[in-house]
Amino acid sequence: MNRKKLEKLFIICILTAFTGQIYLNPFSSGFRFSFSVSALSLMLIFFKDIPIMTATNAVGISIFLFRTFVYLIGNPGADISSAVILYAPGAIFYFLYGILFQMLNVRDKSGKGENIILSLWLCDSISNIIEVAVRKSRIDHPFEIVVLVLILMGLMRSIITIAVYEVINYYMHRYEREQKDRKYKELILFMASLKSELFFLRKSIVDIEEAMRRSYRLYEQVQDRELKDEALMVAKDIHEVKKDYIRVVSGIEKTLSEEDKSLYMSVKEIYHIIKDNTEKLIEMNEKNILLRFKYQQNFITRDYYQLISVLNNLIINAIDAIEETGIISITQEVSGKTCLFKVRDNGKGIDKSDLDLIFEPGFSTKFNPVTGEMSTGIGLTHVKHIIEKHFSGHLEVSSSKDGGTTFTIQIPLSNITV
Repeated sequence: MNRKKLEKLFIICILTAFTGQIYLNPFSSGFRFSFSVSALSLMLIFFKDIPIMTATNAVGISIFLFRTFVYLIGNPGADISSAVILYAPGAIFYFLYGILFQMLNVRDKSGKGENIILSLWLCDSISNIIEVAVRKSRIDHPFEIVVLVLILMGLMRSIITIAVYEVINYYMHRYEREQKDRKYKELILFMASLKSELFFLRKSIVDIEEAMRRSYRLYEQVQDRELKDEALMVAKDIHEVKKDYIRVVSGIEKTLSEEDKSLYMSVKEIYHIIKDNTEKLIEMNEKNILLRFKYQQNFITRDYYQLISVLNNLIINAIDAIEETGIISITQEVSGKTCLFKVRDNGKGIDKSDLDLIFEPGFSTKFNPVTGEMSTGIGLTHVKHIIEKHFSGHLEVSSSKDGGTTFTIQIPLSNITV
């Protein structure tokens, strides 16, 4: 048995021993009804890699030793033989319980309602009856009454065990679903970002091609031999960069193209993903911003990566525009054959002189006074490029200094819906 299993076995023994200290003692000084059986049953079901008989034998021995030790400490004049007579039948109970638990395949019946309750009831009742039979000389009540009480208590403990099992199972599955949902949302946001970057990578290939042509044209026009050779080397270097660039872009495109084309997402689901991500971002920035999402038509789209990237970029800009407290609203409506998305904020707004420049690559008004770093300023360039080139749509912005900003996205309905 490896270390991990030994640790689990130790946990089983300790928890069973301590829950055994919460008990009723109706018949004799040695016999007790406790919740240790329920605790043991739950751990035997959940720790499937621990052999049943190993666990129950270890529990029987450890509880016998534990109770004997407590008894001798509490009764200094008592001898070990009296403690053995008193608590050895308890160890027998756990040995028998393990045998019955294994014979009835209780682990395989988990989640099967009445079957597992009946199996646990039999394990509990039969083991208790045999334990009482061993203690018979020490019990002052009629044996038939004792057996009836044992059966009823066994049923009660079995029902409690399964109730606790179902509650634990429910919350475990819920936690797993939440974790999967979180990872799924993170993957969607990552893919959305990757696909938007791919637009610019494709555009950059064209720019590199043009730079290579100009370098070669310069090589042909220059008369100075040294400059001519230098121009040719520049053209060759650009060509090598272009080949590497194309290789990278082709690899990304191949990976993304393997995605199932039949996948789609509704506006409601898109909002849900963006909302969760935005709330985390707002918390990280220690701002108090109220988010409002509203849609008129909950259509489905296959271009959800691109739409998420567009809306996410605009919302991030809105968060940056709000200093401490504010409101960001994201609305969707359909007007004729056009779908309109609007992202509004009540932040500091944009200077009128900057409105014509905000979509230019490299333009930014974001300056970090601590680090002295400027933002790269490609967010809005991404947004405009995706809307115009991918959706064949249009992007407008209206803003005033300290009066907030509204970005309006217009996309032909046929270009975004399935």
